[in-house]
Amino acid sequence: MPRTITKPFARRKAFTLIELLVVISIIAILAGLTMAVSGTVRKSADRTKCLTNLRTVGGGINTYAADHEGVLPGPLWTWQSCWYDDGDFGALGTVLAPYLGKSATSEKQKMEVLVCPSWQRGAPYQQDQSFIMNVSVMINGTAVNPWGNADLDDETGGNDINNQAVPKKLVQLSDLRLSRVWAIQDLDLLNPVPKVPRGIAAKPVHGDRRNALFFDFHAESVPLTYSDPQ
Repeated sequence: MPRTITKPFARRKAFTLIELLVVISIIAILAGLTMAVSGTVRKSADRTKCLTNLRTVGGGINTYAADHEGVLPGPLWTWQSCWYDDGDFGALGTVLAPYLGKSATSEKQKMEVLVCPSWQRGAPYQQDQSFIMNVSVMINGTAVNPWGNADLDDETGGNDINNQAVPKKLVQLSDLRLSRVWAIQDLDLLNPVPKVPRGIAAKPVHGDRRNALFFDFHAESVPLTYSDPQ
């Protein structure tokens, strides 16, 4: 019988420690790049969703004004949150609820279009205010609150002898560049406006930009240093 020749087992080559560390490093780098890209995409999507929400709010304001002889909704609080109920007369959500497919009840509800996804990612905050209304529009050299001052209306019990709590008509703003005067903007502690409330977002939730709704009811992302043209 012919002899059966057996071959020795081939020696298996294993990873050295250095090779293993190199592979782990490459995987870590790729994972980091993937996370960075996904984070950028997420931020962009959040900003876009927030702008879409503001456009919806703008549509509600426009419809409200059309139903009220051109008068803007108000009087409103300077600082706005997503919560509303039928007793919170200064909340934008309460005033616009019927125009955004909602109804105001005695129970607090969340107006989803007044929730910025980027702001929500940073929650919880001590305070829920996430937007600021433009309460100082220059008309003929005079600062005017186009929304009416809900704080003053609350303090005087509706007895506002100077009509400062009365919201203005859009036609009263007709001399302004409505497409460049912001109406609503993201709120954070770095906003260049006086008496910003404490316990809100510490810095702009969209990084180096803020989202704003303008008085022609378009929304866009503006630089942190943006100011209305005089």
